[in-house]
Order: sequence, then C-alpha cells, then structure tokens
Amino acid sequence: MAARSDEDTKLVRGISLRNDPAREDCFEVVHFQSEPADFDTVSLESRQERMHREVNSEIQRLEITAQSLVDFPDAPWELRFDLARQCWDDARHAALFYRRLIELGGWKGQFPIANLDWSMVCMLDSLPARLAVQHLSFEADCLDGVPNAVAGLQEAGKDETAEILDAIHSDEIPHDWLANEWIKGMTDDDPGAALKIEKAVAWLRKVVGATQRP
Repeated sequence: MAARSDEDTKLVRGISLRNDPAREDCFEVVHFQSEPADFDTVSLESRQERMHREVNSEIQRLEITAQSLVDFPDAPWELRFDLARQCWDDARHAALFYRRLIELGGWKGQFPIANLDWSMVCMLDSLPARLAVQHLSFEADCLDGVPNAVAGLQEAGKDETAEILDAIHSDEIPHDWLANEWIKGMTDDDPGAALKIEKAVAWLRKVVGATQRP
C-alpha cells in the first residue's frame, strides 16, 4: 500500500486507510460497513436510504477516478480519456440519484454515509491495482445485484426508481469492460502488475474483514 503521512490516513481497527474525502457538515460519516442504514423492503424509507447511499457511492467513484488521474499523470492518454469520461458519467449518475432522493422527500444528510470505497482504493499505489479493486470488486458486486433490484422495484410499482437504476446499470457495464481491457494490457506488458493486483486483493479482504461489524 502507498506510504502516506498521518495527516492523509485514518486508523480503523488497526488498519491504515485513506482519510475520508471532504463532505458537508450535514453528513454523519461512519467508518464501518454495516453502520449505514440498509433496509430490505421497498418502503419509502428504504428507497430514500438507497438513493442517499447511491449518491455518495457515485460521488466516491468520481473522486477515486479523478484522484487516479492526478496520481498517475503518465498513464496512457487513451486510458486517461476513458477515466475522464467515467468521471462525467459518475457525476451524472450522482445527480440522477440526488434528484430522485428529493422527489421521494429525502434530503442530503438524512442517513449516515461511509466512504470505505475511497478509503481503500486510494491507499493503493498502482493504477492496475486501483482499477482491479474499484471495477472488478466493488463495481462488479454492485452490477450483479442491480437486475434483481430493478425487478423488485418494478414489481412493487416503483417504476421511476427502477428506470434510473436500469439506465445507470447500462452505463456501468462499459466501465467494467474497459477496466478489464486495460488491466489485461497492463499485466501483459508488465507481469509485475499482476502481483500488485494480487497483493491489493489480499489486502482488500483483510480490510473488509476488519471493517465488518460483528
């Protein structure tokens, strides 16, 4: 993992993670995965919580990708272009989720938020490792669950939210495909990149275990 000063990191159960990105004072920031509300129904509160969480998730994705543009200025121009385009997509997704949150009567700061995606990914010191963890772990897991969520919302008559999730899902699939292509090219050119990815994934498992509430 990248060596960073104490000012840049926080300690969560003995593991150094990147400090949280800046958030407005209205947000309660928590540091463990199960702390944000996570309802399993299609009640109004559940849908508000999901939209609130998705806004912050998309903002984190934007921040991670933008930080990678800053941290790896020597990356191929084509890759930097793809990352910049992803920043635009994620900003648009955050705006869509936020608009839906407001339509549902919710507001920013309504629920606690956790920035673990940012805190984990931005500790990694190689671009292949960041792409692998962000796209092949976090975003791939989210993509797998979206079709069922869309179907559940449609069945419950919540078509507006279902349409937003479905549209964003369509945008995210090319992101993962591009990440896979770039990772393959990087590991083909530099076998050491594969080792960095392997180490990053092993570290990720350790962090996920440490940040899970009993």
